[in-house]
Amino acid sequence: MRVTFTQSLNNQVLRGWILLRIETDDICTQIWTSSTFDPYQELYIWLGQIRDFQLPAKMIIDEEGREVELIAESLSDLLVQFRIEPWMSARNTTTRLNITVERCELLKAFYDGIIKFIQDEYQPSQWSHIDHLSNTNWGALLKQNNSSSQNWQTRLAMYGGGHSRVPETGRETISNQLTLEQQWLVTLHDVLLWIANLAANTKSK
Repeated sequence: MRVTFTQSLNNQVLRGWILLRIETDDICTQIWTSSTFDPYQELYIWLGQIRDFQLPAKMIIDEEGREVELIAESLSDLLVQFRIEPWMSARNTTTRLNITVERCELLKAFYDGIIKFIQDEYQPSQWSHIDHLSNTNWGALLKQNNSSSQNWQTRLAMYGGGHSRVPETGRETISNQLTLEQQWLVTLHDVLLWIANLAANTKSK
């Protein structure tokens, strides 16, 4: 299994798209990720859920307005079923990819693709005003988790699940279970995101 990322820039608004390409021996599928909802935090959380066996794990990628899901489900202690499906799309109900793969192989495929992209193509100054990619410790996902209490679903809900695109994460329900410090961190994240988006929109005009 091989995962590659390719950047396409739109110089007018200093943002672009990432082409996510997933290849196996029998099939290849490509997804254009959204330029508005960059998927880095969600992708990191999704891979963390897979590593720590908090399955099933789903991640939504907004592909030019047509949302699709990356889905990983448990088959055994080592194997997961990985597939890509349309989400809320009446036009296309076809499963794009459906394979059985080892958890470690799935994680390493995404890790290798991300690291190669950062080294060869990623230009934070030309991507957006918030850099979520090169400041993330992707390598930690390849190591065994030292904390059994890590709850990626809580992190997803705190983050917002892709800017409120995933209502089923139950952010409102989770917020009642957060400590006061965690609630402040959620508020701080939202404020910083609002400021960054305001700056980006102002600069693009």
